[in-house]
Amino acid sequence: MTDSRLPEISAPADDERHLVTLRPSARAAIPVLGVVVILAVIATVAVLAYHYEIHAVMQVVDEVLNWVGPEHDTPWIAILLTGIWVGALLHPAIRLLELKTTSYTFTSQRLRYARGILHRRRDQLELARIRDLSTSRPLLQRMLGIGTLTLDTVDRTHPKLVIEAQRDVYALKEWIHRLNVQERERLGYREFEGTHGVGN
Repeated sequence: MTDSRLPEISAPADDERHLVTLRPSARAAIPVLGVVVILAVIATVAVLAYHYEIHAVMQVVDEVLNWVGPEHDTPWIAILLTGIWVGALLHPAIRLLELKTTSYTFTSQRLRYARGILHRRRDQLELARIRDLSTSRPLLQRMLGIGTLTLDTVDRTHPKLVIEAQRDVYALKEWIHRLNVQERERLGYREFEGTHGVGN
């Protein structure tokens, strides 16, 4: 399996080179959007049923279409339903912003990541300090064509780093593994049982 986003890994060199910047897929916001839309539809139906009781559907549609007419005062039901939908769509919008403001930048020696909307956090991880990689693709993620990659590291700041909502997550795992092996070889880095790693 190959991922066209991932460049070929060249021979190791002492100079650090930028390789690729990855972002989580916006598809990860779809489950949240689906849930809130269903809840908002249920709430809308319940409010309309309570307000109109057994009135004909066409009368309801006519009232809805007349909400924006200048000759009508805005009824309380319009305000209530607007509040329901704005409130429901706020969470998926925030989730989408979180995904779009998250980035993972790989160089030949480090992984730099940034995340956060208002409170922005930037950090980095030496590739040689990655100890293990694991992937997870629950049913919903498989349906969306994405997966989650977890890096188990010997770094005290972030012993586990999660790279979420990535396409071709298996190819990404193998690509990072090759980077990790190459960087360890360049540094003469060894890890022995019962230790966190020893540099020669």
